[in-house]
Amino acid sequence: MALSTLDTEYMAAVEASKETLWLRGLVEIFGIVRDSVRVHCDSQSAIHLAKDHMYHKQTKHIDVRYHKIRQWVVDDKTIDMVKINTKKNPAIMMTKTIPVEKFRAFMNFIQVLQR
Repeated sequence: MALSTLDTEYMAAVEASKETLWLRGLVEIFGIVRDSVRVHCDSQSAIHLAKDHMYHKQTKHIDVRYHKIRQWVVDDKTIDMVKINTKKNPAIMMTKTIPVEKFRAFMNFIQVLQR
């Protein structure tokens, strides 16, 4: 259970990273090999938490399984977590109220055809 926004963003980054690693394995079957895969996160705090092996008093309640991301980001370097500006994040259209023009721009960005 997440107790703060940081917890939620961190857990979401871990889940996205797991899916990314699965997709990386899938495309390797077709001969496309990547050293690392980029995962975008709009929370600078979650990125710092994933990259920092130090004990964080505020996050001691987070389940140990979520800290696996630290191995992927820091040790293995299979995940490259980067900050994405909130204004350029297409996921915003699923979580916030935005103007129609911005919604259409995000739909075009993710290549969803509109009729």
